[in-house]
Amino acid sequence: MTEPSYIDTHAHVQMAEFDDDRKDVLRRCRESGVRWIVCPGVDLATSDLAGHLAQQESGVLAAIGVHPEDCADAPPDYLAQLRALFARYGEKTIAIGEIGLDFKEGTPDHMVQMRFFEEQLQLAADLRLPIIVHSRFAEAESLRVISHFSGLRGVMHCFGGTPADVRQAVGMGLCVSFTGNLTYPGASATREALKACPLESLLLETDAPYMPPVPMRGTRNEPAFVVHTYRAVASLLDTDLLGLSQRIEQTARELFNYHEGREHAREKNIQDHAQP
Repeated sequence: MTEPSYIDTHAHVQMAEFDDDRKDVLRRCRESGVRWIVCPGVDLATSDLAGHLAQQESGVLAAIGVHPEDCADAPPDYLAQLRALFARYGEKTIAIGEIGLDFKEGTPDHMVQMRFFEEQLQLAADLRLPIIVHSRFAEAESLRVISHFSGLRGVMHCFGGTPADVRQAVGMGLCVSFTGNLTYPGASATREALKACPLESLLLETDAPYMPPVPMRGTRNEPAFVVHTYRAVASLLDTDLLGLSQRIEQTARELFNYHEGREHAREKNIQDHAQP
């Protein structure tokens, strides 16, 4: 009987939380059946680390970008530096991310976040890469900005919006990714959003080291734990775990243009930013 295999489409394993045991974390990842992971940066330094780790480790792919919470500290030439990272790690760099909007209290000015988001969306269009989008308390605004970029593909990561937001994102050709927080007792709204997502647009992730799923709450999250989220989703959607895992792998490979013997390939027909 074929065993399920898994993809973790968002895990920050390059971060300091894993410095003491990164090799063990990646070993446990492989042993748990996780075939590959996407490792996004949140600033220039962690983007560089993600690219370097992806070059060193099979089954690790990098994304580069500046997170909305980190945009106020980015240097004026951050776009040129991101382009340089893509030139250095291009064969293992499969997305621009983690980018987006975060309107939680205490985050940088919304207009500053918007400028960084738009600039990095244009970078993704220029490089013909998909995007990994952070959208905390800003789903509608994030989708509105993305809609100005014709043909741009990507994923709404760690989704926290409504079923209506899911339908809008999917209608724009985006994938929607859920984390282990959907296993939490108080996450009924997230579970309803999950049920609104078509299987062909669904991705799953850990967002390690954050938000470990039940039954691993209270520990540092890591890619191996994505298995618990897959099992919970299969149960919630009343679907077969093997079929779910195969569908998600197909979706992830199509989104990130990642295929056997092909580390990186560029998408076509992405148009420049069109003002509303």
